[in-house]
Amino acid sequence: MENNHVGNEWWWGGFVNGKELNDGESVTVSANAAGSIKLHAEAQEQDKYPDDGEASASVKVSSIKTSVTKKLNVTVVENRGRYSGNTAKWQFTFKLEKVK
Repeated sequence: MENNHVGNEWWWGGFVNGKELNDGESVTVSANAAGSIKLHAEAQEQDKYPDDGEASASVKVSSIKTSVTKKLNVTVVENRGRYSGNTAKWQFTFKLEKVK
């Protein structure tokens, strides 16, 4: 979404119940109606002193009627150098759907 001089080489990952997904990839999760699905997102600037950020959320299975979109915002803060304190902002979008 935004990068204010934090870096230009990145690793990022989105996870559903601990399984890493590639951009646009989907996964089928078995869960009972009383359970929840754990979402996690991370972004890391790749340099000598990496900066990273992460966000997590849980979605109750009972709240998913047909589909739910959940967005996680991740902020990475530059920790060194002349741009120290600047931020890069990422947004990860997860779409959860019930499978019949």
